[in-house]
Amino acid sequence: MSLPVSLFVGFRYSKSRSGNAFISFITLFSVAGIFLGVMALTIVSSVMNGFEGELKKRILGVIPHLVITAPLETVNHWQPALAKNPLVQQIAPFLQVEALVQSPRQLTGVLLQGVTVDALPHFMQQALIVGDWQQFSLQRYSVLLGRGLAEQLEVSVGDSLRFMLPQAGSYTPMGWVPRQRLFSVAGILETGSDVDKHLAVTNLSDLTRLAGGNNTQSQWRVTLTEPFSAPQLALKLASEQQLQVTDWRQSQGKLFAAVAMEKAMMWLMLLLIVAVAAFNIVSALVMMVTDKQAEIAILKTLGMTDRQLFTIFAVQGLINGVIGAVTGVIVGVLLCWQLNPLLALLGMQLAAGITLPVDIQFGQLCLILLSAITLTLLAVWYPAKRAVSINPADILRDE
Repeated sequence: MSLPVSLFVGFRYSKSRSGNAFISFITLFSVAGIFLGVMALTIVSSVMNGFEGELKKRILGVIPHLVITAPLETVNHWQPALAKNPLVQQIAPFLQVEALVQSPRQLTGVLLQGVTVDALPHFMQQALIVGDWQQFSLQRYSVLLGRGLAEQLEVSVGDSLRFMLPQAGSYTPMGWVPRQRLFSVAGILETGSDVDKHLAVTNLSDLTRLAGGNNTQSQWRVTLTEPFSAPQLALKLASEQQLQVTDWRQSQGKLFAAVAMEKAMMWLMLLLIVAVAAFNIVSALVMMVTDKQAEIAILKTLGMTDRQLFTIFAVQGLINGVIGAVTGVIVGVLLCWQLNPLLALLGMQLAAGITLPVDIQFGQLCLILLSAITLTLLAVWYPAKRAVSINPADILRDE
């Protein structure tokens, strides 16, 4: 099948190695710039995706995605409909309070969660590094501590801690006395995040007895398949079901907002590198248009339309951009695939046993490729337009 004449000439120009050596150098330089920019954008984006995914798994694996507070008698009104939502993975009774914990040597504030062992998030089940969930469920007034919290309190399994709830208590002749109770440390949790420094987990029934007071309101923990969809679902439940709903953003929103901002800024800075390389194509094509004025004039004299002439130079510039972008994505993916072994080979590992998380997302690769090609299209517009504006009579007058 024969190509249209404009595409045929454009491909011939792009394959040609004869002519001005400086133009060839500028073209090669621009293609190499696009290649390096796209490769760097692919690697950095994949690492940032992996970092965000690790944070999501380790922090939102133990922090409730949604907490619903509602009267116990209303549970049959909203729970069946919510359970059918494809975003909802699990709904379980739950209680979370702020508490003070005192060891023989230290006193600090913690986030005390009351859970049922048969309805734990998957990551929390795996985070227990010392102890056993079944023994924990059978032992009354036992508690699991985050590793960082256990180190701060200088306690280990079997030690006793005093938990105090400042928001629940009673007045005595000595004044306000918070509810308090001795708990036995039954295990250690490790999430690999700062949550370890503030997390304590106990049985729901024990925490309910300790909290006492208002039994008309109950809490449920809602675990979602995609934690980032929690804000939209919370708004929907609050408006449609008239429920009191809080989501993970109240405790971890600033952290993930900072990560998203950093990810966006890294994307923008690396995309600017691609843009600079893409606009180097302008220099190469402008010089080529100037160098080939006579050929352009002859083609226009032979009847080539402005659209066909525009296509010739647009195709030539676009081919260079596509080559740089496609090879950049391919090499970037290959380097991501072997990134940690390469860092180990170069002696640039973060620490022994610690690897960079990498998450290659196909949709993001397509967006990177499309962005680079779009910048190339913008870059070739001016040279192609300049070629169209050439007047054959002025060029061929002295030939």
